[in-house]
Amino acid sequence: WKTLNSFYLILITIFEAVVVISLEAVVFAKFKMTDGLSKGIPVYLIIFILSLLFQVGLVWDAVRQKNTIQIIAFLLFNLCCFSYGIFQFKQIANALEAALGRDNSLMDGLQNIMVATPVIIGVCQLIYVYLGTRLYLEFGWRIYKKIGADPDIRNMYRWYQIFLTILKLDLFFFLGFSIQFLALVLKRGDAEFALTIVALPFTVVILVLAVYAVHHESKYLFLSFFIGLGAGVSYFIFKICRMYDANEAYKYEYVRYVLTFFGNYGGKQ
Repeated sequence: WKTLNSFYLILITIFEAVVVISLEAVVFAKFKMTDGLSKGIPVYLIIFILSLLFQVGLVWDAVRQKNTIQIIAFLLFNLCCFSYGIFQFKQIANALEAALGRDNSLMDGLQNIMVATPVIIGVCQLIYVYLGTRLYLEFGWRIYKKIGADPDIRNMYRWYQIFLTILKLDLFFFLGFSIQFLALVLKRGDAEFALTIVALPFTVVILVLAVYAVHHESKYLFLSFFIGLGAGVSYFIFKICRMYDANEAYKYEYVRYVLTFFGNYGGKQ
């Protein structure tokens, strides 16, 4: 944040988060005050709000670490938020139509807010692309001065940045998957409820272990990380297979596609 480009990027990211979260909070409040609506929409709104907060942390850390790969990941992540901002319009409209009928005053009151959300994110995305391009060149020059022109070292450093960025994104998508799964699908008496609760701290420990292993170049810790990674992949495969099991399909009628997206991303890491 010592340069104007860095300062502007962080400032606009905070601005976007504050404005969009305020709009989403209004939508959330109106849903909570209306009886007979699915609890799925409020949960999705909470995930959307958390994604904007995560985005602020992601860009702040990218600037602090001068991580060019993370700047690119931030641009793609904000593009996902833009896509979801468009997707939520139809999602909420369908939920209101199913519960209140096609003609309802609540949808009329929320329409402007839901249109404003992707517009704001889209405008910010254009600014981010410009600032991100400038920072990519700026950070590239600083990294060059720091580690030199050796192509092997530069290649290793690039893979190091990619690895750390994937870990951070993986943490968000796993937590998002687990929150939705616990809130929308499982009940306290289900066997998978306890499994999901246990998986939360286990996964966080595995990701922290990976960072520690990289920094200390520990082969044994990396071996432990790969074992945990294999367990995590098995966990997501199990969850996704359950979603498409004919005997369990009724539980995932309205959440299958969103959970599949979060689960596929988390499982592929």
